Amino acid sequence: MNVVEKQLHFSKEYVDIDGHKNGLFIESTNVENPVLLFVHGGPGFPEYSIIKKSGLAWADDFTVCYWEQRGSGMSYDSKTQGELTLERLISDTLFITNYLKKKYNKKKIYLCGHSWGTLLGSIVVSRSPQDFHAFISIGQFGRHFESNKDTYDFLLETAINQGDKKAEKDIRSVTFDQDFYKSQGYRRILGRYLNTYGGGMKRTGYSNWQAIKDIFTCNHYTWKERFNVPKGSFFNYDSLAETMAKADASLMAPRFDVPVFIMHGVFDYQTSYNEAKRFYEKIEAPLKKFYTFENSAHSPFLEEQEKFIHILRSEVLSS
Repeated sequence: MNVVEKQLHFSKEYVDIDGHKNGLFIESTNVENPVLLFVHGGPGFPEYSIIKKSGLAWADDFTVCYWEQRGSGMSYDSKTQGELTLERLISDTLFITNYLKKKYNKKKIYLCGHSWGTLLGSIVVSRSPQDFHAFISIGQFGRHFESNKDTYDFLLETAINQGDKKAEKDIRSVTFDQDFYKSQGYRRILGRYLNTYGGGMKRTGYSNWQAIKDIFTCNHYTWKERFNVPKGSFFNYDSLAETMAKADASLMAPRFDVPVFIMHGVFDYQTSYNEAKRFYEKIEAPLKKFYTFENSAHSPFLEEQEKFIHILRSEVLSS
């Protein structure tokens, strides 16, 4: 029997918000499918390239819009982007939502957030439920300080368990406190050990070098846009680090009037499993479900794709 391969429809667009260009990639095998807005993490780290390299086939079920947030990648322009704040990004997200609703003649769309995108996305869906079918969360942001305390403890315990005296000494040399987001020492040990110990982007490890390689080999970007990804990452961190460090998502988005589906890797120490569970337990929603991915770290939608797609088809789309 011949299997007919579905044709992928692809577009690259720029949407003007207050005189600033926001870049979008949109993919679907059927433009009549439900529309899904993907809100990436970082902040400031577009994920189209890593998702494409992974082969995730959710464009068979959704028209997927990969929006690059103000100050990130395709949407980086120091002359027009202005000051970057959480409230401004919330406003931008709603603008893009309404753009997609109008473009595809939909009353509602799905919003899927990853990492930082779950903080931004949860606030948007909580405030404007009339625009959304459901909130899909991957690597749910909880309380950033407590999450990073879990991360620090994980790094130290792993070094001790592996008998790595040098790493243990290195990690102990960094003091973890309320100013962790300002600490160059803490950022250094995160960069050195988190992916190596399997608690970062993927359980099997995903280095900064691999991330840059994936971006620079993505032929849908111009060269300028490729170079703007690292620029945007630094700009976003400088602009939003303190906001993130002091955030508690369960206080900023305590109630949802749409279904909430949270998917989290048990080995995730970028947004810790403990904090994601706490968020889930605290929020109110007409339907809420929490899915544990036993073989994943921060990206269960890429690490355990079959399970992720099954949940989307059998539970999210039928809710």
